[in-house]
Amino acid sequence: MASRRPHYLRRLWAELGQMGGEHDAFIKVIIVERIVKATVLIALAIGLMVAGEKGLLTTWAQYAQDQLNLDADDGVIVHLLLRLLLVIGSFTHVNVVAIAAIAYALLEGTEGVGLAMRRRWAEYLTVIATGILIPYEAYEVIHRVTFFKVGALLLNLAVVGYLAYRKRLFVGV
Repeated sequence: MASRRPHYLRRLWAELGQMGGEHDAFIKVIIVERIVKATVLIALAIGLMVAGEKGLLTTWAQYAQDQLNLDADDGVIVHLLLRLLLVIGSFTHVNVVAIAAIAYALLEGTEGVGLAMRRRWAEYLTVIATGILIPYEAYEVIHRVTFFKVGALLLNLAVVGYLAYRKRLFVGV
């Protein structure tokens, strides 16, 4: 009688509990990038809350929009965020953005620390969380090409491709 393979969820849980392999240079770059991004996002969130309280945020935003030639009213994401703000209602938009920045910083920090600790679940989390943003980034690059947007898209494609292929994620699970 042939032995049966364990159920998919049992195999996945066992896979997530394993330690990853040794860190190479690219993994170390990903770790540093994620932790630096988390730190910057926390600082941004605190800055948004302080600037919003003092009324400086509106002045700075208008100046940045004028200097960088940004069209802040054009985009699907902006419209969705505005609808979300209407639903939330009791928060100011500055607080919502600050909370979102903190949540994203926690995700980025978790990825960075998990990768530094060589946890397999962190490799999966990084691939999934980064991969979810790639279609939006591609949409943004198609509609308005900037050096920063292209760089972010290429970096995220490299991270997802490298981790999924090199670390053999989603193979045999």
